[in-house]
Amino acid sequence: MVVVVGVVLVELVVVLVGSGGDVVVTVTSFALGEAVSSVAHDTTTEEAARRRRTVRGDRKTFMSEATLRRDPQRFDVIAFDADDTLWHSEDGFHAAENTFCELLSPFVADGVDLHSVLVATERANLSTYGYGVKAFGLSMMEAALSVSQGRVTTDVMERLLAVVRELLLAPVRLMPGVAEVVVDLARDHRVAIITKGDLVHQTRKVSTSGIDHLFDHVEIVLEKDPDTYVRVLREFDVEPHRFCMVGNSVKSDILPVLEIGGHAVHVPYHVLWELEKAEHPHGHGRFGEVGDISEVPVWVRHGHE
Repeated sequence: MVVVVGVVLVELVVVLVGSGGDVVVTVTSFALGEAVSSVAHDTTTEEAARRRRTVRGDRKTFMSEATLRRDPQRFDVIAFDADDTLWHSEDGFHAAENTFCELLSPFVADGVDLHSVLVATERANLSTYGYGVKAFGLSMMEAALSVSQGRVTTDVMERLLAVVRELLLAPVRLMPGVAEVVVDLARDHRVAIITKGDLVHQTRKVSTSGIDHLFDHVEIVLEKDPDTYVRVLREFDVEPHRFCMVGNSVKSDILPVLEIGGHAVHVPYHVLWELEKAEHPHGHGRFGEVGDISEVPVWVRHGHE
């Protein structure tokens, strides 16, 4: 609910489907003549305006120092992956996979690797189902029917469906220190979220995260590959060498960005989906790795020099 208190807030929602099938959601808020992109937040316009003023301070100073002067030691845009970078996600999938294996074990012979069956089904379905909880749920159902040769019971299928629903409705659990890191970097950079997955679910997570108002841009894409990053950076009006991506997946957040000439910081998470595993580009001049997201601001301002 938006309540107008002393200011005028107009929000423009744009949903674009590109030639490659990528879906982009941008919500641009105009308050007191200042354009700031974000996803709608359930707060008053006065509170939203106060938060943005607190984060960025004087907008003219921000623009002159971070963008117009084009300080060679600074990036123009810092983008964050969402799942397992800003908030926990893969833990839920990991628990769901364990439940799948427990429920299906009575229907298969000893020695059958149910985890491998599920991962293989997910890999085969990526081009059809894409990413996210719904895609995972469909693959889980398909794998259950296939590996059991149709003998899986209705009760088990209902329990698998309940697991998927729980994942969809799970509350967002922010990583420790995330809000402070974004506030810090937003003082002298544009900050963005670039995430892939189901449009509805990802939008819900962003809008209920409590930090959506801190970001200038939110991009929900179908895939994170070089072509997608080129398109997104063009929309951001930023050159690749002035862009830095922060994320937990080397495959999706690091390698494609390095390929197009950008910088990337890897923040490892303790659980990684099998299909996101890739070799680390150790020794690459535009690649950095930190142990915790709290270390990102130091790397951004000094580590890439």
